[in-house]
Amino acid sequence: MHHDTTAATDLSFAPRFRSLYPGDVQGYSNALDSLVYPGELSVRDSNPSMSLEACRLVGGGLAISFSSTPLAVRHDTALASIGGAGDVLAMIAVEGEGTIDQGGRRMAFRKGDITFRTTRLPSTCTLNSSGKLVMLRVPSDRFFGIYADLHDRFVPSLAQADSRLAEAARSHMGHVFPGSAQVAPALAYFSEQSFVSLLAAAYCESIDDDAADGKRRERDRWQRLAAFIEAHLGDPELSVDAVSRELGISRRLTHRLFEMQRTQYGAYLKMRRLERAKDELQNRRLDHLSVSEIAYRNGFGDASHFSRSFRSRFGVPPGAFRRSPD
Repeated sequence: MHHDTTAATDLSFAPRFRSLYPGDVQGYSNALDSLVYPGELSVRDSNPSMSLEACRLVGGGLAISFSSTPLAVRHDTALASIGGAGDVLAMIAVEGEGTIDQGGRRMAFRKGDITFRTTRLPSTCTLNSSGKLVMLRVPSDRFFGIYADLHDRFVPSLAQADSRLAEAARSHMGHVFPGSAQVAPALAYFSEQSFVSLLAAAYCESIDDDAADGKRRERDRWQRLAAFIEAHLGDPELSVDAVSRELGISRRLTHRLFEMQRTQYGAYLKMRRLERAKDELQNRRLDHLSVSEIAYRNGFGDASHFSRSFRSRFGVPPGAFRRSPD
C-alpha cells in the first residue's frame, strides 16, 4: 500500500471535521495511510460500510473519526517523524470493540476505552464489531511536553473506560469538536490543548496501572517460586533449571526474582535449608534422627559441609545446638 498524502494535506484546522468520501475500500485504505500511518486494510464483511472524517489540529497533529463494519488494519511499516521520534496515536473507542497489537502486547478494547500506541513501531488494529473510533495523531513533543522522557520509555497501553481521566477526555471531546458551531480560534486552541493534556494524563495513569500489575505479577511469581523451593528443600538436585522448568519461566527471570529480593538463588536455598534444619534440631519429636540424617533430609549431600555451614550461620555446631537447653 502506498503512502498517499493527499488526504492529510487537504484538511481544514480543528474544530471542524471534514467528511472524506474515498469511494471504495481501496480509497479508504489510501486515506488511512495518509491520516494514521501506512498499513494494509482488510474488511471482514461481504458488504462493508465505512465513513471517514478528519481535520488538522491547531497545535499540530491530526484528528480522525472513522466508522466501519468489522475490519483489520495491519501497519507493517513504522512511520517516524524527524529524529525517528514518531507520533503518539491515541484512539477512543466511541462504539464497538476490538484489539490493538504493538510491541508484543495485545490490548483488547471495548466501548469507552482509550488505547495509546506510537507510529514508530508496526501495529495492528482490529475492529471485531461495527464501531466508531476517534483517533488523534499528535507529535510526541506536543503530547508529552516537558516530560519528553516519557516518550523515550513509551509503551503501548490502554486506559479503561471507567477511569476518571478517560471519562473526562471523552466528555471534553464534544467541546473540542462541536460539529458545525463556529468557535473562536483561541478558544479552539485551548480546548484542543486541554483535550491532548487529558489524553496524556490518561496515558500516564494507564502505565502506572501497568506498573502496578507488573509488581503484582512479580510478587505472585516470587510466592510461587518460594513455595516450590520450600516444598523441595530436601532435593539435593534442586537447581535453577529445575525451578524454572517447573514454574514455566526463564532462568534469567528466575535470577531476576531473586535479585529483587536482594539475594541470589544459591544463597537463598542454602539459608532456607539451614533454617529448616535448625527447626528440626529443636524438634524433640525428631530426636531419633542423627545430625547427619537431618542434614541429608534437608538437601545437604555432605554432613561435614552441613556442620561448617551451620556453625558459620548460627555460631555453634549443629550437635552442640541440639544439646543446648531450650
